[in-house]
Amino acid sequence: MPILLLCLLLAGVLPRPGDPPPAAPLAPSRAGDAEPLDEYAPVLSALLAEVVTDEGLVRYDRLRGPLNADFRRVLKTIETFDATTLSTDAEKRAFWINAYNVQMLQHILETPQVQDIVADGYVDRFFRTPYRTAGMDLTLDQIEHVILRRQNVPPDLAALPVDTLDFRIHVGLNCAAVSCPRLRRRAFTPATLDAELDAAMRDFAGDPAHLRLDGDTLVLSALLDWFGDDFEADGRPLGDVILGYMAADRPDHAALRAALRGQTAAALRARPDVRFAYRWTVNRAR
Repeated sequence: MPILLLCLLLAGVLPRPGDPPPAAPLAPSRAGDAEPLDEYAPVLSALLAEVVTDEGLVRYDRLRGPLNADFRRVLKTIETFDATTLSTDAEKRAFWINAYNVQMLQHILETPQVQDIVADGYVDRFFRTPYRTAGMDLTLDQIEHVILRRQNVPPDLAALPVDTLDFRIHVGLNCAAVSCPRLRRRAFTPATLDAELDAAMRDFAGDPAHLRLDGDTLVLSALLDWFGDDFEADGRPLGDVILGYMAADRPDHAALRAALRGQTAAALRARPDVRFAYRWTVNRAR
């Protein structure tokens, strides 16, 4: 072995045979030089209360303006958070739903020209491109499908997923589209997670934008097509799960009950009188 090569190996400058490859550098921080917070949830809650309207639309102009410094500190905390400190499913769900929603807000802040996420060609950038999250490079699809849905978990992420699937994540995650279940006006926390997700399910089941009868056609959110099997994880048919969150005083409750009662996701997909709909227009307040 040449003397120079031997010296470099001994000095640790060159990798030794059998050494693992060096870790790839992380994606750059999108929070700039902001300092992370000791507790991000109270600040995130205050921001959401300020920018999310009663209709669930978002005043992105405020997040770009006077509130941006606080938002960047929340984002930096999400980027640098130590996910190994999360031990319970409630802790994991609360953090990862918040992380997803914060990264999605940042996507829209960076791309004010986007009007429709799908039509304008931003699916790959928003959902399939890794961004720094919890000290790692993760895509939003990985947060949703690997960590929160336990789908196709690779060895390097094996410590992150929840132990059990909770279908209510689908009304907690917000993809910045008008057909997505509305962004909540406070951060999720382990202590309030169940109550917040139940409230989100009631909002979803009560909103004609997600479930309605249009003449003889039952129009349902495409979320119930894409993730209908998740809603049936405990053995109940999808229709009964949704009806369990629907207020009895909803004006069309009786008709919807007749259309949904006992209906599985597979049965609803097969029915010619069912249409699944979703609008990818950005949930921007005007």
